[in-house]
Amino acid sequence: MKNKFLNSFIIITLILVAFIVYNKFKLSQNSHFTVTADTVIKPGSEISKYVTQEEVDSFSFRYWDIDYNSKPNVVEEPLKDIELKKLLKSKNTNKILSFMKDNNISVDYRLHGGVTPLMYASFWGDENTTKELINLGADIRAKDEQGLNPFAYALSMNSIKVVKILLNNGIKFEEAKVIQYYLTNLPNYYNMEKLIVDGDNVNIIYKDIEFNHNHSKPAVYVFDYLVYSNSYELAKMAFRDGYKPYTYNRINEYDQVEVGNSINDIFTKEDIDDHMILAKQSKRDMFDYNLSMDELKYNHSLYKPLEDIPNFEPMLDLLLEHNVSGQSSEELMKKEYENCYKIYILSIIGAIDIDDNGNYFLKYNSMSRNVYQKYCSKDYANFKNIKDYIKFKNDLRLTDKLEDILFSTQKNRVIFIDKNQTDYIIEPYKQLSSDELKEIYEYYYYKGGKEKIQEIYIF
Repeated sequence: MKNKFLNSFIIITLILVAFIVYNKFKLSQNSHFTVTADTVIKPGSEISKYVTQEEVDSFSFRYWDIDYNSKPNVVEEPLKDIELKKLLKSKNTNKILSFMKDNNISVDYRLHGGVTPLMYASFWGDENTTKELINLGADIRAKDEQGLNPFAYALSMNSIKVVKILLNNGIKFEEAKVIQYYLTNLPNYYNMEKLIVDGDNVNIIYKDIEFNHNHSKPAVYVFDYLVYSNSYELAKMAFRDGYKPYTYNRINEYDQVEVGNSINDIFTKEDIDDHMILAKQSKRDMFDYNLSMDELKYNHSLYKPLEDIPNFEPMLDLLLEHNVSGQSSEELMKKEYENCYKIYILSIIGAIDIDDNGNYFLKYNSMSRNVYQKYCSKDYANFKNIKDYIKFKNDLRLTDKLEDILFSTQKNRVIFIDKNQTDYIIEPYKQLSSDELKEIYEYYYYKGGKEKIQEIYIF
C-alpha cells in the first residue's frame, strides 16, 4: 500500500513538472505578433501575455522622432508631405505658405504621426512661420498621436521666441506637462569633456549640445526639464504666466511621468514600503524612517537637479522667490552636515603625518577636502539654509568630476596652456597649522573621535 501511494505521488509530481515545463516552453516561443506604435492591447487577448499597453505606449513615445525624415525611407509618405516637411525645416516662410496654397494643404493638415505644420514650425524655432500659421487660424492646442502640442515641441528645443508667441496667443504652461528630451549633452557636470589649465585657472569644456536622433527620447516633466537644462528665461516666463510647478515628479517603471504635490501622489504605499525595505538594508542600524522619507521627497523635488548644473544660483533664487516647495528638511540637512564633518575629519586623518621635529602636516591636498573644509569644519553645526546646502552639494559634485578628469589616464582630457606644466597643483582652501592638525589627530585617536566617526550615514 505504501509503495503504491509512493508511486502515485511520483507520477503526479512528474506530470505536474512536465506541465510547468511545457507552459514555460510555449511562452518562450516566438509569439508571431507584430507590435507597432499604434498597437492596441486588449485585456485578455493572446498578445497581452507578451506585452502591456503601457509598454507599447512607452516605447512609442520614447522612439517617436518628429524629424524622423532625417533618416530617409523610414516611413512611406506622399511626396507632398515629404516636401512640406523639408520646407518647414528650411524656415522659408514664403515658400512654405506658397507650397501649402498650391497643393491645397489646410493650415491644420495632419502629417505622419498626427503632426501639424505649426508643430514643425514651433519645433524648429521658426518665429515667422509660427506667426503666419497662427494668423491663418492654426490650432495652437492641436495634439499629435503622442499627445504633444506645438508648445511642448517649442519647449523641448528651448525655442524662447516661439514660446513667447504661443503664450501671447493664449497657450498656458499647464498645457505642456510632458515633453521629450531632444537636446542631449546639456551643460552639467556629467557632460564635462576636458579641462583647459592655465596656471591656477581651470576652464571647463563641456560636450557640445547635440540633437538626439539615434537614442530614445524619454518623457520628462516640463519644469524638471527647465531646471535641469537651466532654462532660466523659460522658467521665468512660466512663473510670469502664473504657473505653479508640481512639488514632486518621477519617471515610473513604464517611463511615464508622474507628478504631484504630495509624495503619495507619485508613489503608492507599496512603492514606499519597498523603498523603505531597501533603505533599511543599506543603512542597517542607522535606518531612520522619517529621515529616509525626507530623502525620498528631496530626491524627487525640483531642487535636486540643481546639484549637477553650473551657474545654478539664478534658478535656485527663482524657485525660492516663488516659494516652490520640496526643499530639503532641517533634519536631512543636519544629517548631511554630520556626514560632511565626519568625512572632513577622515580626509585629514588619511593625509596627516609628523616630521622629525614633531610638526604635523598634510602629505597632500584634495579638492573634495577643500569643499568639506569650506562648508563643515565645525562639529555640532548645520548648513545655514537651503541655499548653503545646495551650494555644498553642487560644489562637491563639481570637484568630484574635476578630480576624475585631472587624475584620469585618458589622453587629452587635461590640456595645459603652459607646455612646461604637467600637473595641476591643488591648493588648500585654508592652510591648517601644526597645532590645528595635532588637535584633530588627538581628537580622533584619543578623545573618542574614531568611534563616533565610524558611523557614517549612507545617502
